[in-house]
Amino acid sequence: MMSVCFMSGLDSSSTPKPAAALWSSLSELLLPLKMSVRRFLSVFLMLFVTLSAEQEENEVLKHIDTQQTTDQIEVTFTTGNLSETTHKPSLPDVDECRQGDPGPCGYHANCTNTPGSYLCSCFRGYLMSVEGCQDVDECVLAAVTGLQACGSRAVCTNTPGSFTCSCPAGFVLALDGHSCVDVDECNFEESCRRELGNVCVNTDGSYACVCQAGFREDRAACVDVDECVEEQHVCVGRGECENTLGSYRCVCRRGYRGNGTHCADINECLTGDHGCDVNARCGNIIGSYFCQCLQGYSGDGHSCYDVDECAQDNRMCEHDCMNQLGTYSCVCSAGYAISADLHNCTDVDECVSSNDTCEQTCTNTAGSFLCLCQHGYQLHIDRRSCVDIDECKLQNGGCSHDCTNTPGGHECHCPFPLLLDHHNTTCVNVTSCALRNGGCDHICSLGAEGRIQCSCRAGWELSADQRTCIDVDECVSFNGGCEQVCMNHAGGFNCSCRSGFELRKDDPTKCQPLCEPACLNSGVCVAPNTCDCPAGYPGPGCSAMCSPPCAHGGSCMRWNVCLCRPGWTGDGCHTAVCELPCANGGRCVAPNTCQCPSDYSGPQCLTPLCSPPCVNGGKCVDINTCSCSDGWTGARCQIEPIRCVSACRNGGVCVGLNRCQCVDGFTGSLCETAVTTPCVPPCQHGSVCGPLNTCVCVTGTSGIRCEKLVCPVVTTVVSMARAVRKGFRESYVDRCGPLGVQLCTKYRINQARVYLQAYRVGYKIQCPDKTRRTPSSLQ
Repeated sequence: MMSVCFMSGLDSSSTPKPAAALWSSLSELLLPLKMSVRRFLSVFLMLFVTLSAEQEENEVLKHIDTQQTTDQIEVTFTTGNLSETTHKPSLPDVDECRQGDPGPCGYHANCTNTPGSYLCSCFRGYLMSVEGCQDVDECVLAAVTGLQACGSRAVCTNTPGSFTCSCPAGFVLALDGHSCVDVDECNFEESCRRELGNVCVNTDGSYACVCQAGFREDRAACVDVDECVEEQHVCVGRGECENTLGSYRCVCRRGYRGNGTHCADINECLTGDHGCDVNARCGNIIGSYFCQCLQGYSGDGHSCYDVDECAQDNRMCEHDCMNQLGTYSCVCSAGYAISADLHNCTDVDECVSSNDTCEQTCTNTAGSFLCLCQHGYQLHIDRRSCVDIDECKLQNGGCSHDCTNTPGGHECHCPFPLLLDHHNTTCVNVTSCALRNGGCDHICSLGAEGRIQCSCRAGWELSADQRTCIDVDECVSFNGGCEQVCMNHAGGFNCSCRSGFELRKDDPTKCQPLCEPACLNSGVCVAPNTCDCPAGYPGPGCSAMCSPPCAHGGSCMRWNVCLCRPGWTGDGCHTAVCELPCANGGRCVAPNTCQCPSDYSGPQCLTPLCSPPCVNGGKCVDINTCSCSDGWTGARCQIEPIRCVSACRNGGVCVGLNRCQCVDGFTGSLCETAVTTPCVPPCQHGSVCGPLNTCVCVTGTSGIRCEKLVCPVVTTVVSMARAVRKGFRESYVDRCGPLGVQLCTKYRINQARVYLQAYRVGYKIQCPDKTRRTPSSLQ
């Protein structure tokens, strides 16, 4: 007989098992053992009571890993009859728990040996069945019994011997391990871009973005709106749209500058913001620039290289061509100079252009020159200098006696008393004064016996050779009779004076002292710059002296007596003269000039002063007393009368003398002019600026700034078939005309005969499909 004992398997701390699993496990366990209905009901009742008690204690089932050896379902297996055990002798106990792996109880139970048997205890989360300890699905059991294994919003997942709770996105598991708590994503999310002013709003399990203008919500994030793509023509003119976070801005295109709404061309050539080569010319165009290499260079303008002009037929140079950076030059051979046309060469006359070409005689030749020497010289090996020829070395120069070489020639000399003949080469005896003055320097005469005698002029004396005359130094004897300085010269002498003296006119050998300035007023010069003056004239040069000196241009006539200029008088000319006397305590300080006290002014100090001065046409009639006019009042006529001769218009109020205070929207002296704010950019084609920076276009124009011309503008007859005598129609047709200009033509069609009259009405801007050139309007 086999007995089965079920012990309490759940307590207040154990994890409840799913009811369906319990039913299945109980059926498998009890049916083979043919358990009675009563015992089956008692076991189920016990489990239900246990689950109910657990529910009352804690709404959430607990999963605790402790006390695994308590509260277990114990199954005791015994064999044989009790009566037999009392009559047979006892045998040694066999420990069944040590037999094999995993043993008689399986992997999920504890095996406890007992005398003659063993006890199986299932682990926590398992229930004993015929096949051993089976896992209890706590999640299913909680769903069947209405109990909660996991809290609200939590997801229960069964695990071997236990279960786990997990939370969906947007929630996190609470500290109890069973409940889910909402996550406030606004504390850490970055998709809403709150730094740009957007707002994050937390929701249950998620969040939402409240986006500012310029953003839109897209999948729980604030995404920037690209206004440049979604809003066409948001920037007008030459402005380009540039998207920014939450907004946009208009910027000028490359080549322009401005605020994006009004753009002006940048002259890159003036600012230096261009890439032209240093050897290129920069040319500004609207919105850009161009580069062009200078003459003599080649390239695209951004990179220019020198052109070798000499390689092209020598550039028509007569002699040589020399290439230079950006140009060339013609070079002439030595002895030639470039002509006025800078290509041909002309001979240089070196004999004219240079003084040191030849030492003596120069003869010009083609491209060069030739040097020649005078008689008595020969050309040096440098072909420029001339070297003297020593004729005395060649046959004694032709002299009969002595020969002396001279530059370019030579001289013959004779011993005394011989003289050179007329040929200057042969020495002959002297017999008359006719031949070379008898050899005398000065005077030749014939003496007794026909002998020649030489004599000298005054101031000279005959030398030892009885022919030559030498000068007599008269200054040696008694200084030549001069009082101070004797200066000898050929044949005579002169007397002179030392510094500070001059020769007397009556006796050129005597000196008299020199005074600068000359002695005046009968003074006598007794030594250099020293005068012996009469009484009353002690000044330099015996001039008069005045102490103090004569002022204001006065002249000292004698001792302390001044001759004053007009307008001054008194001792030393210090007193000014005023023809009209200074009044009110004024003082004459210069000719006809009064220095007035602080309360008066004018030439004679007759005009009273008001301080501060009278204003608004008031006149000062006495010291600090004003006489006002035109209704002005006050001590200085500073109080304005409220009187307007012409009434203020458009609601203006008179606040002063002919002065109106205008209401908003009007201006002018009488508030007669309405204030208009100019539009930016300005309106075109004669249109006027309206409210809110908008243009009011005139007929025939359109666009934001009335920059576009539309049909009709100007009507001109182009062709006419016949006079239209009956009803007609008119229509305007735009078509793309020549040069990409959109042409507007008016057609008038005769309804009866279908005759056509064509009028050229005007032009619109260039056709947008045909060209990208800058739009222009023509009429």
